[in-house]
Amino acid sequence: MYKIMLYKENQGTDITNLVSDLSWSENLDTVGVSLSFSVPDVEDRYITRLLIMAGDTITLNNDEGELIRAVVTSVTRSYPKRTVKACDYGFYLNKNETIIQFKDKSVSDCLKVLFGKVGISIGNICDMPAKVNSVYIKNVNEIIKELIKIQEGNDGKRYYYELRGKDIYVFQLPTEPIPYIFKPTTNVAAFDVTDKSAHSRGKYTHSIENMKNAVIAEVNSKKSGEMPEKQFIARDEASIQKYGLLAENFSVNSDEADNIQHLAETELKEKNTLKRELSMDFIGHDSARPGRVMRIADEYLGIDGNYRIQSVTHKVNGNIHTMSCILESL
Repeated sequence: MYKIMLYKENQGTDITNLVSDLSWSENLDTVGVSLSFSVPDVEDRYITRLLIMAGDTITLNNDEGELIRAVVTSVTRSYPKRTVKACDYGFYLNKNETIIQFKDKSVSDCLKVLFGKVGISIGNICDMPAKVNSVYIKNVNEIIKELIKIQEGNDGKRYYYELRGKDIYVFQLPTEPIPYIFKPTTNVAAFDVTDKSAHSRGKYTHSIENMKNAVIAEVNSKKSGEMPEKQFIARDEASIQKYGLLAENFSVNSDEADNIQHLAETELKEKNTLKRELSMDFIGHDSARPGRVMRIADEYLGIDGNYRIQSVTHKVNGNIHTMSCILESL
């Protein structure tokens, strides 16, 4: 059972019984949860009229505590309801720009500084020791992505960051599935919502549209109009023979020039894959978030393996929680 709280000037009000069409969504490409719902907006002696305004705070709570803390970003009034859109604190990472320089700082320390600049409290940042020596003049979220890319190029692992309530966490992406256990009632046995007998029939697509089987890594010349100062080309000849040449240019910072071969090969490893995407509906589960892994089997589609959640949309109507997921094979 979910509880929705509205906070105005630090005073909380339980609005659960007035909320309808509740949904929230997030995806692996853009940090942050987007939440929406409707409340009545009529003059009626028997119905509480909520004057929800942009800037108010909304929390979504489950039985274990606070699930989402979000700021109201827009309100639309259209009789007889008021539709509210809210975003978690990832909103401030996306909406702030800054100028900042890092000198011989670890990625972990750089992230701490950036989160502090936009007032986001830190839950945990995993060890990310790669050194940074750069000046950034851009959006905070874009800087965070570039910093994480530096660490990924350094150790070949994948990292992600997300809000949990009001705190941000940075962690290495998991590679193993977790259980998504649902127990309908006390007299019905619990089951995993990803079990093949529980989920809907999905839609499965495989594609080479975003594949890259050659990476041309280059360190830009300091003089315009001249060829790059340094180049390294990583290629997969077997893939090129099968699918044709699919090449991309990959810029390397001058301070990473000595590491250009490793960076090019890491980029090729990430991009040189056949994209296998699955869309599927499930009974809702709060643990289903982008980056998490599900074990999916479907005899008709001919799949049985681990898939990473790329995006998920949760919906709650009449106390029934469902979710739609886009997943990619590992």
